[in-house]
Amino acid sequence: MSSTSLSTQESIKKSTPASEHEYPPSAAVLAEKAPISGAEPHSNHPLSKLSSGRKHFLLFIFCLSNFVDVCNVSGVAVASSHIAFDIKLDVSQVVWIITAYSLSFASFLLFSGRVADLVPAQYVFQVGFFGLGVMSLIQSFVTQNKYAFLVVRAIAGLMGSMTIPSGYHMTGHMFPHPLERRKKISLLGLAGGLGNVLGLVLAGVTMLASYRWFFRLMAIISFIFSIAAVFLIPRLPSSHTAADGPRWKRLDIVGVILMAGGLSTFILGLTQGPIDGWNKASFIAPFVISIVLAISFFLYEAHISPRRAVLPATVWKIRNMKVASIVTLMPFSFWATSQLLYATFWQVRLHWKPLHVAAAIIPQGITMLLIGAVVQAFPSIIYKPRRTIPVAAVFVMAAEVLMYFSDGGTGKNYWKFCFPAFVMGSAGAICMYMASGINLIAFCPLRWAVLLAIAQVGGAIALAIQASLSGPSLYDWKKNARSFWYQFGATALVAIIYVVFYKTPSEPEEEHRLTRERIAELEEKHALKQAGALPSV
Repeated sequence: MSSTSLSTQESIKKSTPASEHEYPPSAAVLAEKAPISGAEPHSNHPLSKLSSGRKHFLLFIFCLSNFVDVCNVSGVAVASSHIAFDIKLDVSQVVWIITAYSLSFASFLLFSGRVADLVPAQYVFQVGFFGLGVMSLIQSFVTQNKYAFLVVRAIAGLMGSMTIPSGYHMTGHMFPHPLERRKKISLLGLAGGLGNVLGLVLAGVTMLASYRWFFRLMAIISFIFSIAAVFLIPRLPSSHTAADGPRWKRLDIVGVILMAGGLSTFILGLTQGPIDGWNKASFIAPFVISIVLAISFFLYEAHISPRRAVLPATVWKIRNMKVASIVTLMPFSFWATSQLLYATFWQVRLHWKPLHVAAAIIPQGITMLLIGAVVQAFPSIIYKPRRTIPVAAVFVMAAEVLMYFSDGGTGKNYWKFCFPAFVMGSAGAICMYMASGINLIAFCPLRWAVLLAIAQVGGAIALAIQASLSGPSLYDWKKNARSFWYQFGATALVAIIYVVFYKTPSEPEEEHRLTRERIAELEEKHALKQAGALPSV
């Protein structure tokens, strides 16, 4: 290496912000530098010094925020047919009731994590949780205008995304011991599973009066416990210092706009195609724009500094990250497509009551929780993903076939087809998610937020494809259920890709070291390029 390059590297090291080396480290730095195992980290953080009772009540609040986030998807699926009727959405546009929230949530999740690095995490959490309550309350009153309702749903997704990274961030600091931290963070995931189960029940019960009361219930929960968080969370320091420069320069606003725009135009095209025709500009224009925005997003993220990017190029240096991301697209797709289609069909075609619909779908959520408990007892299920994922994929594929031939669960078909499909499919989906995601997290620096965002995107895309394949009327089940064959093929494909391209990792500590080295090498190359020591590619 030339003397010029060496001197440039030295100047880069000297100019590295102090906040990346001193307490308190940012969530991004922790994610890339802190392994899961080892000695107790950061035990001098204010959250780690709280009493046990206060810690666990705060953990309950963080779990509750996860619960409300998931309820805003599962519960709203039950109410979707009533909402669609009130705000006058066509059959193929019903998916926007779900995707307006989930797309916004996924698009801003990583961005919210960066914000939680730059300002004290408790402010991000409190604003997000209280704001989610405000948006939930507003949703209950704007049910006569589809544009107003969907815009408010999107803002609610943004607010929900603010609670997740900040909640995980503070939980990690409250419980610094690695083993205890792992258990507490798993409770946050369990709370999401409960949201999938109880969200259905809460929606069914509140809809005995009106679906508007479901949103009001979510608002009441958010208001009460976000205010409690204000009094219970101590004043926390920020990892940002004056030496780091202006905060806004570390926010990837362009990346978020490209990501949200690409996903939104993609889904807009797929939902307009069945209405206006696939050869019309209303499909072609947004579809082409979505491709341009998607390519621009990945090129832009690769060009800017990894410490600023919302989806940094360093992510792909983690072993198995690419194949894990592909698999993570599928589980939420199963739940989203099956819940929305059945909930709508049962209420519109069979005239079932919302509580009946919730009870019929609930086996999915119960199965998810039971599998989560089994995995705790037999962790080898998720730590041998090359075996688990193909088997789990077969379960999901079998469920897709059963649902297609269920005739919508009419007569005795619910018990013949739907019930076993819900149990098998949900068991397979949660095993795929845990085996790909948690196994990845155990063998690399934490990147859970990326996987969660990808999972949400997978569900939204699957809903859009389902809408594009649906028939003009809900009365023809097999025309509306054609998307289950897409799910069948996609699940088989991702399972094959995972088995072929999965690379067996080293021991966790060694894998952490190798990953950090790969990430550091990429960051050094980018820094040298910015300093002019390397030519731009």
